[in-house]
Amino acid sequence: MSEPTDLRLIGRTSEGSELELVDHSGNAYHLRVSDTLRALVNQPRLSAVADVEPIITTTVKEVQARLRAGETIDAISRTTDWPMEKIENYAGPIFQERAFIISQALATQIKREPHAPYLETAVANQLAPRGVDMNSVEWNTYRLPDGNWHLTLYYPLRDGSPGDPKGEAVWLFNLGRRALSAHDDGARWISGEAKPKQPVQTFGSIPQTDPPRLVAIKEDVAPYAPTPLTSVDEVDEEAKKDGVTRRIKIPSWDDIMFGKKDED
Repeated sequence: MSEPTDLRLIGRTSEGSELELVDHSGNAYHLRVSDTLRALVNQPRLSAVADVEPIITTTVKEVQARLRAGETIDAISRTTDWPMEKIENYAGPIFQERAFIISQALATQIKREPHAPYLETAVANQLAPRGVDMNSVEWNTYRLPDGNWHLTLYYPLRDGSPGDPKGEAVWLFNLGRRALSAHDDGARWISGEAKPKQPVQTFGSIPQTDPPRLVAIKEDVAPYAPTPLTSVDEVDEEAKKDGVTRRIKIPSWDDIMFGKKDED
């Protein structure tokens, strides 16, 4: 198959009904100016870019910021171009950071007073005498836009069976100042600042509140003895702002928050 011949337009013929073209060798060609040719020449040229959607690429920093703010892996995967498996590869350091924040909050006094109890002790003092199994107590935290951490305690209102309602208490935790502030009535009750409201259903005298909304980290009640932190790798800039200077290796959630038991 021969290659096409390139033609150059000279103009119209003397009669005006045809176009005159020549090739590189000077050979002349005539093309009749028909209605079809006029329609093709006058047709607007379509933009090839118009139908192409832009590709939005989510960065590692953005994904980890959303994990730090409490979003689930599934929710992030459904709203980005990242599969769940890829998100899980970068989620570990953020979950470790959130566990570290919980351990620091539990070891913080609930008030700015010399003899104020630590949060861990205040929770046990309020819940354990009322028959709450402290092994069923759960914690969760996520970072707010202002840098504070939203810290939530969940505890059973009945016997702790699956599906039973749970009580809730929320604090705001500032890691830099090592300061806790009660954010709802549940936290004020735990802190001894307010009496619980009249509950609809109770477990002992524990008020019922809304059921938990987030995946939580379990607490195992024991005297507070933090497990020494083992450096694994440098943390990202966001974690450094929270006072975390290195990524930590965590044997288990219980060891992070309460140290290893004697029998271990």
